[in-house]
Amino acid sequence: MYHPPSPPPRRDHVVDYANSLPNECLALIFTFLTTTNDRNISSLVSRHWLQIEAQTRTHLSLNAKSDLHPFIPSIFTRFNSLTHLVLRNADSPSSINDDDMILITSMSPNLTRLKISECEQLTDSGMAAFTKNCKELKEFSCAYCRFSDLGMFELLDNCCKLEVLHVKRSFDKPGVGARRAKFRAGGAVNTLKVIKLTNVFNERLFTPLISCCKNLKSLKLIWCGGKMGRALEKIRDGNCLAEVYLDNVNVSDVGVSSLAKCRDLIELNIKSSRCTDVGLISVAENCRALKKLYIGHYLFRNEIGDEGLIALGKHCVNLEELVLIGVNATYVSLEVIAANCQNLVRLELCHIDTITDVELMCIVEKCVALKILRIEECGVSNNGIEALGLGCPNLVNLNVIKCRKVTREVGDLLREKRGSLVVKVDAYKTTVVNPITLELVSTRSRPSENSG
Repeated sequence: MYHPPSPPPRRDHVVDYANSLPNECLALIFTFLTTTNDRNISSLVSRHWLQIEAQTRTHLSLNAKSDLHPFIPSIFTRFNSLTHLVLRNADSPSSINDDDMILITSMSPNLTRLKISECEQLTDSGMAAFTKNCKELKEFSCAYCRFSDLGMFELLDNCCKLEVLHVKRSFDKPGVGARRAKFRAGGAVNTLKVIKLTNVFNERLFTPLISCCKNLKSLKLIWCGGKMGRALEKIRDGNCLAEVYLDNVNVSDVGVSSLAKCRDLIELNIKSSRCTDVGLISVAENCRALKKLYIGHYLFRNEIGDEGLIALGKHCVNLEELVLIGVNATYVSLEVIAANCQNLVRLELCHIDTITDVELMCIVEKCVALKILRIEECGVSNNGIEALGLGCPNLVNLNVIKCRKVTREVGDLLREKRGSLVVKVDAYKTTVVNPITLELVSTRSRPSENSG
């Protein structure tokens, strides 16, 4: 007997197995969505997904214009599990104010990271109020804000778990009420581990703060004018500093020599023209755990030479990365560094006329562990670069930039000889005085004397 085929099931009878998943499983799946766009799209699938996505979102970035005010309750009621919040006012003359920040932080009690930028309506009294809601805050970043020292004092007082502080574009302006306030160390000075200051001119606040932080491990001063360089002179003995980054900071040998107190210093970056052999020798003799050193300036030559670099090679034998810019290095000091620093894996020599083929041959012969080599605007020629084909067995990346005696052909030769080596040669277009020597190629193509 003929049996007609069954009709297709009605759409209202189709089972949505995704909705049958337990909330915990669906929440775990959402953790694999790494982009904001993916999470936004997934929240449109159903009400159930909308709810779970909101409950599992921990990061949120908002345009902090004053127009945000009426939407704050609905936004932070939906996203009630936030730990990281970014409030950036980029294109509006009016930002959120103190009342808005108090409401936002009261609805986000689990915040561990807060970043605010160009929120010029925030005041010292607002900082005093909303930071009391940030008991779990570990990282605070502010840029182009107008609250003064008093507001920063409130942050340090109320956020006793603060570990990272990043301040950008802060001025100690005449007439500010905080100028009459004395520095007071809040509870955060016991927990701060990282201080990063960019375009900050307020040494009144930050110099004593740096000296008070006993557990500070990383200090970065970038384009900080005024007397911010003197903050180094206030560093105490027994500190925990492992990283110091100084970029265009008015720091002298006195400040650099103060880093000799940092026995645990691992990474030091000094982009300054005022440092001399005196400061470098003091650091080298006392900071023997140093592994990464970046010293020099692209625009200005300094007075660091062989004397300071020899001390570095003698005492900092654990050195792994060395970047020298505009220093007066020669074969005398490079030989000591190459012979003693057997763990050196990265070496950059930039804007140094005294680096010639003689110095490069020293590197070829003695830097066995070297993996990355960068040579920029030095006096080396094709002959010196070509010699790298016979030395530095672990070299994987070679970058030669604007060395007047080097042509692109030497890069092709090295690639042919060492196929695994990544070579980049950015040469001048002018005619090179020293032509490339093809002796290695001819030797390679010539049959050996012992061959049958």
